Amino acid sequence: MSTESKPLIFVTGAAGYLGFEVVYQLLEAGYSVRGAARGRKIPLLKTALEKYPKFEVVEIADVATADFSAAFEGVGAIIHTAAPLPGRTDPETALKSAIEGSLHILREARQAGIKKVVVTGSIVTFPEDSFGQNDWVPVTKEQALEGHLTYIAEKKFGEQAVLDFAEKHPEMDITIFCPPWIFGPFAPGFEHIVPTPDFAAFSTNIFVYHLLRADNTSYHYTPGVLDVRDVARAHISGLHPLTPNHPKRVPIVSPYDADFRDAIRYISEAHPELRERLADPSTVPMWPRYKLPVDLKPVEEAYGIEHGSYKTWKETILDAVDRFLDLEKLWKSKGLEFEVPRTWA
Repeated sequence: MSTESKPLIFVTGAAGYLGFEVVYQLLEAGYSVRGAARGRKIPLLKTALEKYPKFEVVEIADVATADFSAAFEGVGAIIHTAAPLPGRTDPETALKSAIEGSLHILREARQAGIKKVVVTGSIVTFPEDSFGQNDWVPVTKEQALEGHLTYIAEKKFGEQAVLDFAEKHPEMDITIFCPPWIFGPFAPGFEHIVPTPDFAAFSTNIFVYHLLRADNTSYHYTPGVLDVRDVARAHISGLHPLTPNHPKRVPIVSPYDADFRDAIRYISEAHPELRERLADPSTVPMWPRYKLPVDLKPVEEAYGIEHGSYKTWKETILDAVDRFLDLEKLWKSKGLEFEVPRTWA
């Protein structure tokens, strides 16, 4: 596809960990991108991507209620990565926001005549669960309101609402990509999004940063990972599926084992100067398996993502650590004080 024929892509959550990677890859591929952000992230995003003339940013204060009519003008497709982070509001509000946020964007897109929408879902499982296109974690809305399963329920019921909308509006091509835990390096320019220590902006990648704290005992909760670069390219591939009857809900995971004991060893070997900082491997959780048994053939057949093209666990870890060290160097150059946080923000 020539650069001239590529549509303008609207990306929600453009200043987020995944959203910024999606925007970066789109721009590098020659797309024009309109990114949505809010508040203080607006000028930071402009600075981060100022070398790209095909990027513009618009302020969307609330994806669940905003009027998108002006923001969607001229847009050919939408990649919706924005999602509420766990623990930022009460369970009832969080659940409603997760469902209504995606539905509102879909309704606004339909009204604007936009027919292609790619949505970020999530593989959320308990350790003993399998996961396929039609598998759902066994959590109820009542359990979600109790608090400890709210985020899992947000993803489940948000995705189900999107699928229901897609079934009612077959004229639209809506795809949900469902990765598990997302780790890996921040895209070039992300340092401008965090000019000062803002660990909430690290999202799930904070668990890799935790490895640089000797007394760390904070780890992700269940097996299954995917490099942020692979998550982003999957979303972009969703704009142009290879088959007309492609799956609407697409689980996608790394085909490699992802054990944090190996991660600590990789860092120690590549950065001997960090050995005194590294977490104790004995504190890493023991699981029956370190990758999820997801069939990746549908991803390859429908979206062209070949099995051997995924980033390895070693690449994910070492490339992420290099970016963390870049950020630490930047913050230190400004005289800022910080330490690796103890827990996920």
